[in-house]
Amino acid sequence: MTLTVIRNRGLALTTLVLAIAVTLSFAASARAGEWVQRSCSYGTEYIAPEGWEGKENYGYDKMPYNNCERFANGGGLETLASGFDGTQALSGQTWQYKAPSYATIAGGVLAVAMTARHGGAIVASEVKEQPVSLASCESPGCHSLDRMVPITAVGATELHETAFCFPNGEGVCPAENFNTSEANGIFAAEATISSAQIILSTNATPTGSGFTGTLLNNTVTGKGTLSFTAKDPGPGVYQTRVKIDGEQAWAATPNLNEGKCVSTGTTEGVRAFNYTQPCPTETAVHAEIDTAGLADGAHALTVEVEDAAGDTTTVYAGTLTTLNHPVATIPPPNRGATNGTPTSDNATLTASPRDARTYTRGLSHSALTLTGRLTDPSHTPITGAQIQLLQQPTSASAPTQIATTTTRADGTWTIKAPKGPSRLLRVAYFSHTLDTTPAATLDFHERVPAVVSMHAPHRTRLGHTVVFSGQLAGGYVPPRGESVQMEIFYSGRWRTIEVLPTNSQGRWTYKYVFTLGAGASYRFRAVTVPNGVYPFMSAASKPVDVTVLR
Repeated sequence: MTLTVIRNRGLALTTLVLAIAVTLSFAASARAGEWVQRSCSYGTEYIAPEGWEGKENYGYDKMPYNNCERFANGGGLETLASGFDGTQALSGQTWQYKAPSYATIAGGVLAVAMTARHGGAIVASEVKEQPVSLASCESPGCHSLDRMVPITAVGATELHETAFCFPNGEGVCPAENFNTSEANGIFAAEATISSAQIILSTNATPTGSGFTGTLLNNTVTGKGTLSFTAKDPGPGVYQTRVKIDGEQAWAATPNLNEGKCVSTGTTEGVRAFNYTQPCPTETAVHAEIDTAGLADGAHALTVEVEDAAGDTTTVYAGTLTTLNHPVATIPPPNRGATNGTPTSDNATLTASPRDARTYTRGLSHSALTLTGRLTDPSHTPITGAQIQLLQQPTSASAPTQIATTTTRADGTWTIKAPKGPSRLLRVAYFSHTLDTTPAATLDFHERVPAVVSMHAPHRTRLGHTVVFSGQLAGGYVPPRGESVQMEIFYSGRWRTIEVLPTNSQGRWTYKYVFTLGAGASYRFRAVTVPNGVYPFMSAASKPVDVTVLR
């Protein structure tokens, strides 16, 4: 295929053909998973530009430069074009990105800078054999261009950044002193991609095989094991999960792939990585699950595998039988005194009809008052019994006691939970004071969005540093801090510009320098990044508008 560049010089219409081979593949009609590959520089972090290859065009004898590590000084994937000794028309350089063989391009954004003095520069791709220009700059109508460029070539497998020179009246590029031009930074055309965030789409489906372990088709007491091999022919195995009766009992990333399988945040709501193949295509999985908290009998056991693109497959479904609570006809001496009248090992806790079992509330309103009734199997109220309230944040492995109360004469009870994070609230009745396993439980689930503040000056000037700062409220910040994602509202969408950690108190700062955009106003916000360690739902700060003064 060819990419055609048309240049209008007065009444003459000169058509210049830049030969760029493009191989295309298109996604199937089924729903595809998506992930983001970041490359070159992202913020101030260097990321290897995997998938990009430099090429010479039409006799240009220098390969394009990879200056991604020089981002702080304006580096990136650079292409140049300069005539010398009658260089062939359209000579120059190209950077070509190829998506993985199992994926197509679904969107994203590029940071592009271009200059054209006696030539042109273009960032393009093709869709259904038609060239699509994402950004271009040609002399004499364009001198320079510096902006974020959305990738609209949905369905293609390649992107191209090219700089080329225009011919003179003799059909060749005007000769220049190449060494002098290079030293002074004067070229017929230049183009640089300083960062790339490419959304990739795939129909790859995770699978699992070779299932073994005591959890499979056995009666389990205490801990059970499960081992298998997880595979994904696409971006790789990101997470595996074991569920019992639909509730998650275990989850892990089984293989970090030397750190490549760690998400660096999100772009346009899609999980991002720094590599073409972020996660392993095949990995061993081993899980150990304590079944002591399950009721005796049969339970539904399912195993899920999720790939880096967010596609999830149930790879195993079976039955798990547990036996952890043998019935004792005579209470053992170490069970302690009885709890309530009448005492029952088969008691029932019921919630009041007005109480929901699942809540979504803000942090300031997360304190709850729960009510209900405790009865024995014959529906007789159990009076004078101590009721415990246990809390298990979503990041914790076990519940802890946070409150107690005593049942009234009719078996009713009222108990208050203090403010807290997203959590399981479990009301528990122990029929004897030394029991470690409750005779009855009643579960409530509370989902609480995070609270993140952000402060910044509302005005600045080009070249000045803007300092954004904020803090996470509500505590429960991991010792190593929590991730906060800085976003800017651009071209109708919130776009990620940096992922940074807080300290152990949840405080964070971010510095940003405007190099262009004088006279415009830009909107920023901070967003928490859910990672399973911080027990709050993802939430955004109140946006802050910053005006760049002239």
